[in-house]
Amino acid sequence: MHVFISYARRDQASITTLRADFERFGNRVWYDRESHGGPDWWDDVLGHVRGCVVFAFALSPDSLRSKACLAELDYAKELRRPILPVLVRPVDRGDIPDGLQVPVDYVNRTEESVIRLRKALSALPAARALPARLPQEPEIPTSYLNAYLARIDAPKLDDREQIELLGQLRERMVLADERADVWDLLVRLRDRPELNRGVADTVEEILAPGWQPDPRENFEARYWDGQSWTTLVWQNGKEFNDRNTPPRLHQHLPSSTGPVPVVEQPPEPSRRQPKRIKHKLRRPRGTRQKLIALGVGTAVLVAGGVTAGVVLLGGGPDEVSATRMARNFVDAVNTRDKNAMEQYVCDSDREKNAHLYTAFLDAANVTLESVDVSGSDPRFTVLATRTVGATSVRLRIPLVDENGAWKVCDISRALSGR
Repeated sequence: MHVFISYARRDQASITTLRADFERFGNRVWYDRESHGGPDWWDDVLGHVRGCVVFAFALSPDSLRSKACLAELDYAKELRRPILPVLVRPVDRGDIPDGLQVPVDYVNRTEESVIRLRKALSALPAARALPARLPQEPEIPTSYLNAYLARIDAPKLDDREQIELLGQLRERMVLADERADVWDLLVRLRDRPELNRGVADTVEEILAPGWQPDPRENFEARYWDGQSWTTLVWQNGKEFNDRNTPPRLHQHLPSSTGPVPVVEQPPEPSRRQPKRIKHKLRRPRGTRQKLIALGVGTAVLVAGGVTAGVVLLGGGPDEVSATRMARNFVDAVNTRDKNAMEQYVCDSDREKNAHLYTAFLDAANVTLESVDVSGSDPRFTVLATRTVGATSVRLRIPLVDENGAWKVCDISRALSGR
């Protein structure tokens, strides 16, 4: 079964988990990983809408405002695709588009919500054949985002254009409704190899690890590790993992007077350091961590009394390649892609510890938090959370240099806390 997920970019963190659940049910899933922009992108999106047998619409305030999401939804209706609405952020009942069934509540993913999702998916009618005469394709959505993307992806970006583009993005970043999209644009701009030193340094300063307004708007702040959003969040004076049951948002973010709005730094986590300097986990005083093994078959540990600290990524060329490998491994685990995961596992573990990786694949969602290859025991740290339930723990997974490439190895040490 081919499931198409239509979503707003600000909900991307939820979509990763939703996709993993659909795939665990035995479905192939497609969703747009790229930023919106360009006719080739839109043709690819519409082709996948036509080819899907289930159209999953991720309901949120942003998807209901998104021209692209609404165009995809209307096109799916005209193509007679079965539509499954999934609520990923609260919306007013009156804002739900006409003709949609009651959405599956996936705002706070629980064992019950996963069961409801599976039942709703199974209850959908079979996809009907496409109409003999296909409906007219919706026009590519136009927005300021398309224009900025076109400039960022242009074959050439000279110094004047770089400075002008950066200035305009910083101005738009002040707008709360656009900040998450602009953040994604800056991440994309950072990848341009020809950025001059001044622009590159400014972009790195903006995107440096630290607390930022939560792009999903569920909490006061979320921790950005310099490359991606983590599960570490800040709310009502406390830092915690949002995969557990967090308090709801009761207050707004503090106002900002600068050109780039940021959250006032919470008191306990480590201060931001210059780029490429390694940071280590700091726990608030008086906090202890207790790890209880759940058995060889589960490959997940339970954390007791843990207050999350802040971990940043940095390092030299070796650490860059290790970080890239660790991110690919984490993505393979979260998408339940066994073949992809195995290519990052050392030869000896593929032979003697294959059952541990299989259990790990089935039982946990993971978030990469740090990579450390500076000593004699290179490892990367992940926050592992059960796919069913909310127990979680940090695991320090060993790495080995195998034929010039970093590989995960001897995972039993991580699972046993050694």
